[in-house]
Amino acid sequence: MHARLNTRFPRLACALALSLSLALTSCGGGVGTGGTGGESYAAGPITGFGSVIVGGVRFDDTAATVEDGEGGVRSRDELRLGMTVEVNGSAITTGSSGPVASASRIRFESELSGLVGLVDAAGGSFTMLGQRVTVDDSTVFDERLTGGLAGLGTGQPLEVFASFDAAGQRYRATRIEPAALARGLRLRGQVSQVDTVARTLRVGGVSYSYAGATHVPAGLAAGQFVRLRMEFDLLPAPRWVVQSFGLAWQPLADADGLKVEGLISSFTSSSSFSVNGRTVNATAASFPDGTAGLALGVRVEVEGAVRSGVLQAAKVSIESDDDVRDRGFELEGAISTVDTLGRTITVRGVLVGTARPDLRLEGGVESDLRVGRRVEVRGVLAPDRRSVDATRIRFR
Repeated sequence: MHARLNTRFPRLACALALSLSLALTSCGGGVGTGGTGGESYAAGPITGFGSVIVGGVRFDDTAATVEDGEGGVRSRDELRLGMTVEVNGSAITTGSSGPVASASRIRFESELSGLVGLVDAAGGSFTMLGQRVTVDDSTVFDERLTGGLAGLGTGQPLEVFASFDAAGQRYRATRIEPAALARGLRLRGQVSQVDTVARTLRVGGVSYSYAGATHVPAGLAAGQFVRLRMEFDLLPAPRWVVQSFGLAWQPLADADGLKVEGLISSFTSSSSFSVNGRTVNATAASFPDGTAGLALGVRVEVEGAVRSGVLQAAKVSIESDDDVRDRGFELEGAISTVDTLGRTITVRGVLVGTARPDLRLEGGVESDLRVGRRVEVRGVLAPDRRSVDATRIRFR
């Protein structure tokens, strides 16, 4: 008889998480279909609203269908800063504020959903499903989470939006939010090793048994990205067990416009590599930052087109952590709340601080910050990681 930790036993899951956390550590260690003419595809974390901003492109989401990773229809009001998404849209054109397009479909999906294991606040990381998850200056915490990384507790159910870093065998979080245990224990990542005899696979520093799993991909091999639904077996020995495999990535339709941000997940040469599991042909690409810095785990931005499921790069740029942090976030819309004492406003559901000494106001003064006034906000993630500190507010 097996004793298993999954969403059917949420109280048991939380109670056992603390006792299991040390064991877990020691054990471990395109969306859509359509035509080709004038379409676009973008992937990466959401960096702004007014239109949904992904990869520097402002996608008008008014008519977009929003889906989760399992194809369920969701509301665009559920989209949040830091969520990793894939966007299908119209042709990308140049507007007054940069590249613009109209989104037809937006799909968001987290990389991990499960219980917090060990928290290493000093080291900037925690474990989940045995995996190491790191946070940095650009990781957004949901407004329901207080205290940042140090405020997380063992056994707490969370959903983590992230990129898998094959070089560091870790997940680099872009957004962390509470999770509903009813959705199950889930992980998407890159396989580093497969034992077809023992029926185990390795992702990051953790081995998972798939002996009883359903929908096992044909030709399962190292280098592939997999999407796993799991549970934890206590007997005969503690181990993670894969219940089923899902589709790791949706097939890509051809698109004439491409903007993808992510980490290099496999690297053969500067002309042949993958980003977040998507194959890139960079034979005809330009490299404004050169090619010497390209390597496994490096963050890049790829521009070009999609043909037959392959990202055909016209330009490949290297992005540092500082570049991402300094880019910050953008918001455009009407002010919905004003707290003059706390010096905050709310725009598109995001709390914005207005107390920075270097805040630049354009087209108005502080007293013009009132409910209903339309503004454009640029800012950086606040120290609480849940809100944005404005560096510029332009009145409309």
